[in-house]
Amino acid sequence: MPIQVDLEERRRAAILEAAGALIAERGYHAVRIADIARLVGTSTGAVHYYFPGKNDVLTAALRHSVERAFERQSAVLAAIDDAHQRLLKLIDMQLPMVGGVRDEWSVWIQFWAEATIHPELRPVHNQFYARWQETVARIVRRGQRQGVFLAEVDVDGVTRRLTALTDGAAIQVLTGAPGMTVTVMRELLVEFVRRELIPPGNR
Repeated sequence: MPIQVDLEERRRAAILEAAGALIAERGYHAVRIADIARLVGTSTGAVHYYFPGKNDVLTAALRHSVERAFERQSAVLAAIDDAHQRLLKLIDMQLPMVGGVRDEWSVWIQFWAEATIHPELRPVHNQFYARWQETVARIVRRGQRQGVFLAEVDVDGVTRRLTALTDGAAIQVLTGAPGMTVTVMRELLVEFVRRELIPPGNR
């Protein structure tokens, strides 16, 4: 039985990897179940066995993408004690450079669009978004305890502003907004942290 379960999990993961890659490359509405099946080397029936509908694939692909990103971030951030350096590292890991992180952003943006017109997708989105905000909030609180961040800062407020700035800048990078690059995005976020969180004497 454990071998069968492991095989099922590997098949499901392969489908999600393929779905995420195709959605990131072509866009959600341009991807068919048949495309996912072809990339995995299986049948459309096998894909439907795990995911009855296309929205199920999108939701699961987002979940897979988010879980993978959180696992990656958690492993890296845990090794950094200083909260300021930890937050800067988190910023670096959010930059939509070419490769896996850019693909994850593409899936995120398309999920946002679908959640805008399909309310049933919003609870899933909000669950993941709360997790992303809590990651930032924990680092800010850690920095306050360590004395590297301003003690009087409203943690929830600065978390909302930083995550909103991150999302807005990433959208501009991905859509090719004039003057917005990965480098500019990083500069904006680092400057926000410096201005909002670092005590004046340490800036």
